[in-house]
Amino acid sequence: MMRTLYSKFVWMTLLIMFASGTLGFMIVNTYYHQNLKEKNDEKNVLVAKSIVESIKMSNKSELDAFLQSIGNTGYQLYVVGEDGLERAYGGEFRVKRIDKSIVESVLNGETYHGMREFPNETFITGYFSNELTNSVGVPFTYEGKNYALFQRPNIKFLFNEIHLLLGGLVIIMIVLSVIAMLIVAKKMIDPLTKLTLATNKIANEDFQAELSIYQHDEIGQLADSFRNMVKQLDASDRYKKEFISRVSHDFQTPLLNIQGYAHLLEGGELCASDHLKYVTIIQQESKRLSNVMKQLLVLTSFDQANSRTKKEVFSLDRQLKQVIQKFRWLLDEKEISINIKLNPVNVYGDSEMLEYVWENLLSNAIKYNHSPGEIHIDLEESVENVCVTIQDSGSGNKDTNYNKWTERFYREDEARSTQIEGSGLGLAIVQEVIQSHEGMLSFESVAPHGTRVIVRLNKL
Repeated sequence: MMRTLYSKFVWMTLLIMFASGTLGFMIVNTYYHQNLKEKNDEKNVLVAKSIVESIKMSNKSELDAFLQSIGNTGYQLYVVGEDGLERAYGGEFRVKRIDKSIVESVLNGETYHGMREFPNETFITGYFSNELTNSVGVPFTYEGKNYALFQRPNIKFLFNEIHLLLGGLVIIMIVLSVIAMLIVAKKMIDPLTKLTLATNKIANEDFQAELSIYQHDEIGQLADSFRNMVKQLDASDRYKKEFISRVSHDFQTPLLNIQGYAHLLEGGELCASDHLKYVTIIQQESKRLSNVMKQLLVLTSFDQANSRTKKEVFSLDRQLKQVIQKFRWLLDEKEISINIKLNPVNVYGDSEMLEYVWENLLSNAIKYNHSPGEIHIDLEESVENVCVTIQDSGSGNKDTNYNKWTERFYREDEARSTQIEGSGLGLAIVQEVIQSHEGMLSFESVAPHGTRVIVRLNKL
């Protein structure tokens, strides 16, 4: 059975109380034996001697009555005469056994330090042990006879109403402390219980679950972090669903076109021109599906942090020249002139991914350019960074909200939609690559028409 945090807290607190009580008892016991035990013995010896002096000075004719009055004031007395007669006054000793040699030594004038010599047990069993050996003994003479007086305080007599009140106070304090601890523990655990319930709701994709915890402590900070996490999960969940919907649409439309034109080709009653037209459409749609799939795979790789570790130092100007050479045939076909200004620059990065960036940006500059048209590519190195600029003379984009351009599945405006339809993933991938290199991607509209794309990368 799983133990709750509340039960653990309660048991741990009780254990700490018990351990601290035990440790405190040991400390007090050590202090008693090392400091108080001998002083207690000395104090009682003085009391016993003062009783003896009172006997000598008072000339009491009745010793029993005098000793009984002393015993009634809170002392336990035990008197042994040289004739062996034993008498007790005041409270009763629990154990009256005492070695005869001790009695003889006191009768011979020595002082007995029984409290000091009592075995080193706990102060409970030492101080409170009601044994005759746990007393002090002094000699005295009465009417020409020697006596041994053994004395110790009557512990029962000492425990009067005040001591009972103090004992009750300690017990009440302990009980109230335990109750208060249980209440405080419950209040401390309640926010964690709420967090657990809210977590279970989040696990069931209920992102609207409210968390009513507003404390100014570590739990409050945890609750704030939890709420921020829920917002991010909610946004991620909405994006995931939207992403799936957009991907489904981008796959469904080409597949329906392929299926429809394949059905027409299956009929076999088409002229040669229509047959070629439908085959061409099927090829274009298949190519579009393939491109979307490739770009999705690239995006997926960027969702895995380990895919961004293939970095090396390479010549960026040389890479740009190689990319431009790849598109030379398309530039000639569309009658687009290209002007380049590439300074020698080395950068540290993933050459394969950055090559995809230049290919995508140059492809867009060609795709959405006029025929004839122009493209300008500049590579410069400043004090802070490396800057690549690609500017075309195309139709531009009426949507100047440049942040949308790098969203996944973003569609161009009407001016560009008449061109070859893209997947809407290219610039999103470009943005991912540049961000993985701690760079920055920005766009500018060029008057009277055209677009300038600026890529800034950190210097080597």
